[in-house]
Amino acid sequence: MTDKKKYIDKINSEIQKINISGEPKELYKPIQYILNLKSKRVRPILSLLGFELFDNKIEKVLKPSIAIEFFHNFTLIHDDIMDNAKLRRGKKTVHEKWNKNIGVLSGDLLMIFAFKMLEDIDSVNLKNILKRFNDIAIKVCEGQQYDMNFEKEKNISELDYLNMIKLKTAVLIGFSLELGGLIANQKKEITTKLYKAGELMGIAFQLMDDHLDIFGTEKFGKKIGGDIVSNKNTYLMIKLLEEANQDDLLIIEKWRNIKNRSEEKINVLTELLKKYEIDSKSEKLTKEYFSKGMEILKNIPSNKNQLNYLKTFFENLLVRKY
Repeated sequence: MTDKKKYIDKINSEIQKINISGEPKELYKPIQYILNLKSKRVRPILSLLGFELFDNKIEKVLKPSIAIEFFHNFTLIHDDIMDNAKLRRGKKTVHEKWNKNIGVLSGDLLMIFAFKMLEDIDSVNLKNILKRFNDIAIKVCEGQQYDMNFEKEKNISELDYLNMIKLKTAVLIGFSLELGGLIANQKKEITTKLYKAGELMGIAFQLMDDHLDIFGTEKFGKKIGGDIVSNKNTYLMIKLLEEANQDDLLIIEKWRNIKNRSEEKINVLTELLKKYEIDSKSEKLTKEYFSKGMEILKNIPSNKNQLNYLKTFFENLLVRKY
């Protein structure tokens, strides 16, 4: 398949077949709710694309790919509680629609459903896939904790930040692609390359997300300058704090002490980012990670048409054409 809508429809159709219902209904309804919110299904699609590089019997990988989607949504429910977020994909978050206790428990149950999606994997692959799944899940939790730590810390290095986004975001992107290769019975050399390519793309994706928050437009689905308003320590702000002179550091500190949304705050700090060419440096670093990921993909022996589609998928994902 080379039509993203067909992939999404295939995944959504498979999710609808899964019986996520029971009593008490307050436990199951929130899971049905978040899974029915409009989603790009990026991670399960990557598993399907990774599998189709080597095999076209896509049914083999459908349920395992949904395990990743369930795990991802479990993390979203819990992240929203930790961030006290009001909206997710333009709708009320689970804990806002119900309450925090229900959010925690429903998230936990969704994680268990993720493991249930792995039950039908053949015995040859099951042990290794479970180990990889668990290792990745641990890393995602580590990344989330680092992210929360960084909200209170002032002296965060570029390397610290890159490690955090690798753990919180990129490792799951990498495993999504790797899982397709594992289900297709590929050698470790190949699945390792799939993982590394996906991880590098995941870092590039998060760096671009940070960049677009300030230098994008609202057509990308979020208010411009949100990270500035919330004083989030993204790559751009960390780099600015590293490079700004003493006078500009005082200006930055003054505006970061203003908590409410202010267009002037956004404008002043955006101009300082431009002054030190942090926007260009951010784009350059994003392209470096993306190019490294693409280079690894080029060297994977696979179906050329599917490989080209995978590359195009990543390119569109990066510039938000997907």
